[in-house]
Amino acid sequence: MERKRASLPTEIVLIVVGLLFLFPILYLLQMSVKHPGIFYKPLTLPDRLYLDYYSKALHGDFFRSLANSAIVTVGALGLTIVIASMAGYTLARRSDRLFHYVFLLFMTGMIIPTVGSLIPLFKLVNALQLGNTRTVLVILYTAGFIPFATFLYSAFTKSIPRELEESAGIDGCGPFRMFWTLMFPLLLPATGTFILTNVYGIWNDFVTPLIFLNSPEKMTLMPMIVQFMYNKQSTNYGPVFALCVLAMIPLLVLFIFTQRFMLKGLVLGSVKG
Repeated sequence: MERKRASLPTEIVLIVVGLLFLFPILYLLQMSVKHPGIFYKPLTLPDRLYLDYYSKALHGDFFRSLANSAIVTVGALGLTIVIASMAGYTLARRSDRLFHYVFLLFMTGMIIPTVGSLIPLFKLVNALQLGNTRTVLVILYTAGFIPFATFLYSAFTKSIPRELEESAGIDGCGPFRMFWTLMFPLLLPATGTFILTNVYGIWNDFVTPLIFLNSPEKMTLMPMIVQFMYNKQSTNYGPVFALCVLAMIPLLVLFIFTQRFMLKGLVLGSVKG
């Protein structure tokens, strides 16, 4: 069957919208390689690549902060997926009134603003002596993402026929094994959706690490970039642009190599059952 091609006005509109979204990235790239002589001329394009900004940026704490961000991001997403997938599956399959109230309790976490809870969280973290650790960031991000992730997994679970579990139960498959060998692979579209919609929030977060961390050795990327800018006490923002480009590369690589498979999984999940 032939693909129906979009009309010319639609293609023009899509191209314009695409360029609007690409403009900040292109502007960031050209500012990171612009010679100091024309740096403050925003309409002047660089005539050659000036890479000294990148060498200055890499001489700082970039790689250490990159590792901290990667540890916190992978840890928070992984822990949330493990907890929320099991919780969402259980809440979707149980029809007891108690589980209905538990589900509503999970959902209340989606309406609590993060900024409004920072002060009590800060006091709680200090009382538990968990301050200035990457562990506290993983716990906080996990607690914040569990309500949405549980809702997502619960919705996807309801689209999967119960007959699959009944057949596995007849074959002698226990609940724990059934979930991890049968149900969790079927929930991969939900996992992909959760990762792609929340990885950017953790990676680009500035406020939470700034409040709960005070050691440069444990600082993540975004606060490190701001501290780098103020520590230099200079109006030369070239290295800052270079740091932003370097911090953006891992997310771009992740999106390029996973969005195709994730979108394919989402399409398969939407017609499941």
